[in-house]
Parts: sequence; C-alpha cells; structure tokens
Amino acid sequence: MSESQVSNRTSQIHDLATAFARRLDADELIPFALERSREILGADGVSILLLDREKRELYFPYVAEGDAEAGRRLAEVRLPADRGIAGAVLQSGRSELITDVRRDPRFSSTADDRTGTATGSLLAAPLLSESAPLGVIEAVRRAGAQPFSEAEKTQLELLAGSIAVALENAGRFAEIKQVAALLRAQNGALRQELARNDRFAEIIAVSPAMSEVFRLTEAAAASIKSVLILGETGTGKELVARAIHRIGARAEQPFVSINCAAVPEGLLESELFGHRRGAFSGALSDQVGLFRAASGGTLFLDEIGEMPIQMQAKLLRVLQEGEIKPVGDARSYKVDVRVISATNRDLEAGLAARAFREDLFYRLNTFTIRLPPLRDRREDIPLMAARFLDMACRGLGKRVAGFSPQAQALLESADWPGNVRQLQNEIDQAVALAAEGELIGPQRFSRRLGAAAPARNGFPESSADTGISDSTAAQSEELGVEGSLAKARAEFETRFIAGVLARHRGNVSHAAIALGVSRVTLQKKMKEYSLRGN
Repeated sequence: MSESQVSNRTSQIHDLATAFARRLDADELIPFALERSREILGADGVSILLLDREKRELYFPYVAEGDAEAGRRLAEVRLPADRGIAGAVLQSGRSELITDVRRDPRFSSTADDRTGTATGSLLAAPLLSESAPLGVIEAVRRAGAQPFSEAEKTQLELLAGSIAVALENAGRFAEIKQVAALLRAQNGALRQELARNDRFAEIIAVSPAMSEVFRLTEAAAASIKSVLILGETGTGKELVARAIHRIGARAEQPFVSINCAAVPEGLLESELFGHRRGAFSGALSDQVGLFRAASGGTLFLDEIGEMPIQMQAKLLRVLQEGEIKPVGDARSYKVDVRVISATNRDLEAGLAARAFREDLFYRLNTFTIRLPPLRDRREDIPLMAARFLDMACRGLGKRVAGFSPQAQALLESADWPGNVRQLQNEIDQAVALAAEGELIGPQRFSRRLGAAAPARNGFPESSADTGISDSTAAQSEELGVEGSLAKARAEFETRFIAGVLARHRGNVSHAAIALGVSRVTLQKKMKEYSLRGN
C-alpha cells in the first residue's frame, strides 16, 4: 500500500470517528462501524467480540460478513475471555497481527468451524474504555489472500480507539434506556394494580380450611422463593400470591402478574423475557420483559398449566440459572425474582399425559398451597356476602337494606361452582337490579341460582317485587331491625374481631392475616371497639 493510500485511509478513519460518536444506539453503531472497517481494511470479515464480565466470555453481538448465514452462526459462538488470540489481546491490551493463524498455537478454529471458512491472516485490537476493557475487534482475510500489513494494523488500532469511545457512550445510553424502560414497565404494572378493580379487595375468611391457608401463606412468605398455588377457578389464587408478596421481604419491590393462558403462544416468550428491536415482525423497540420488570420482587404466573411445552423448557432454564435471554439478544441477564405460579389444572395428570414437564413441576412445587372451594368453607359466605354487598353499593352509589333470610340461606347453601368470583357476580347483579332501600330477596339473583331457593331452603316467598315475605317483615318489625343495620354490623364486628384475636392469643399481626386486612386497619378497628391485643 502506497503512502498516499495510507494517508487517505487515515483521514477517512478520523472522519469516521465523528460518525461513530453520533450513533448512540449500539444496534446502529456496531453494524455501521464494522462495515466501514471492513471496507477500509479490505477484510473478508470484521467482528467485534464484547466481554461478558459476569461469565468472563467473549461473544459476537454483530458480525460484518459477506455470507449472512455464516455471520448468523458466528453470532451464537461464545469464547473464554482468557484464551485464544482475542483473549490474549484482551489481557495484554495490545493489538496483534497474525499473518498465518494456522501457525499460531493460540488460534481456535471454533469460529471457522461454525462459519465454514478458513482464516488465513488476522488482525486483533483491544477495545479499551477509561474504566475497563470492552472487548476486541478482529479483522480476517481468508487463507490464500494477501496477509494484512503493519500499516493496516495501525489503521485497525485507530478504528478501535474511536469505536471503543463510541461503544462506551452507547453503553451508557443503553443503560439509561434500560432503566427508563424498566421504570415504564414497573410503573405500568403499578398503574394496572391501582386501576384494577379487584374481584376481592381482601381475603375474608374465618373457616378452619382458610386458617390453614393463612398459616401456609405466612410460612411461604418468610422463607420460600418458589410457591405453587392450586385451586379451582375463582378461589382467589392471585389474592394469596399478593398476600405472600405483601407480607414477605420483597413487599417494597414490584409485584407483576401474567395469565399464561391469555397470551398467544408466539408472544409469551417475548412477554416474559423481553426482546430486542427487530427480533421479529412488529418488534419496533426493545422490551425488558416481565422477569426484569419484576426484578427484586415477585412474578406471578397464573394458569401455569396452560403454558406450551416449548416455553416450559425455557422457563425451567431461567429458574435453574437465574438469568433470562431476551428474544433476539446475544447475551443473558441475571434476574432475582420470586416466582409464584398457580393453576386450576391437575398438573400430575398433565405429567402422565406429557403435557407438563416433570422437571419443571418439581421445580415449581417446592411449596404448595391448596385453596379450598367455596362449598368447603361455607362459614365464610356470610362475611364475604356482606363485604361484596357493601362494595357493590358503594360502586353503584346505591343503598340497600341487606339480604332477606331466604336470600341469605340460598347464598349459604349454594354449591358455587364458580366459587368466590361467582358469589360476587351474583351480588353485583342483585344490587344492580334492586330498588333503593330494598331488602334483597332470592328473585334478584340469577335464574340459575334463584330457581333453587324454595326447594333448598323451604322459605315461603311473597310475590312482592322487594322479595320480602309478610312473615319476614313482621319479624323485622318485631325485632326492631329497621334502621339499626350499622349498629348490628358494629356489634357483629366487635364479637368477630374479638374471637379472631382470642384464637391468635392476641397477636395482632396473625389476626390481621386471618382477617385478610392490614395490621393498621385492624388496629383502627380495635381502637374503635376498645379491643386489646399484643
């Protein structure tokens, strides 16, 4: 190469430094830098190997190759950071010119084997930032081509210096973008949490079956990272997951949930692990994914039994290795997330049918909480019905007088195949249909539920629209019930809270969990009703 050619290329390299610096997105910078470097050096291929500091490995985020398929295969290669020519350059911080790599014992044929090429001459220069090495840039010519010269080695060094500065700036820019994306994802989850109209604001229960659930919930929150919640549809599995998060050490961190059955199979991997821009059609920007959005907190995987078998394998790898790999990304990212999963399916039957992976089942099933159906905890129905009635009245801005004895008996004796969710739906409908100040009777419930009222409960019904029988009205008048609902409720709450406190030996924290309220809420009630605890 003549002196004028060398001078011209050096001038080009200085001009490129400005062009590199203007590109703050690494996805744009790296391809541009490598293509320009390949042109200037007359190389058959140029690649950047970035350092994965956690794994101490070098990987190819992008490769400028004439053969696109060879470049794709090379992008899957990861090399030990302390071996080979690239490792030596990284460790020494000095560039090298190898005229014939076959005579260099440090040369690894891994890249050649993957790409189906034969390297002859190689240039390698370190990418050095102010704080730490970023990686190595390599240029290759195939066997039989003219080897690189010392002048071209100097040119690569100049290119490496400009690219390293641009990469460091792009890295800082990417960190800012990732933090912003993470905050957006977490804030989005928080907004959904605040805006979401919970099917049940709190877990309301006094039954022995639910007392056992509360005990297990408290135990899981204290020590277990992976929890599996089993129960029929509508039993409140997500509420238990939220309770585990709320009373555990991760309470101040995000709680993020996803219904695995509601996301199309092709998008589930991207939703969970994130993706890089351009990874697939429609991926217009980077997405961090729910695992990273839940970093430090809890990820709730509802309907885990519906997860496709291919995704189960990828989820298992994440749980085993504690890291995720976004779709279209060359590197993995460490995640620290408590995973709580739930299903209404029989997973053991799924194992037999090969619809659910056995290794994933045992990974998720380190601690199991089974939620009883509503028909097995009928003691809780009066409390839940009263709570849902109050919620529906406040939501509709309507006042009703409560449930008639027939309606109350019907609620307590129904089978409730839809569990708590069905109970709330029935009460929401009844309040919507009821007149202002009405005492709700069975006819305000759905035909499916209300038709069974006389046969089940043996209560005579009046034909009046209010659903109040003559005998019921007479009883109410006789007992002086009219106008005293607030007083009756206060008296009931006093007795009920006192009983729960006594069962938990005055422990306010345990009683609050059993009642499904916060400790602060319980303390306010105790003060209001002059109750004592410890």
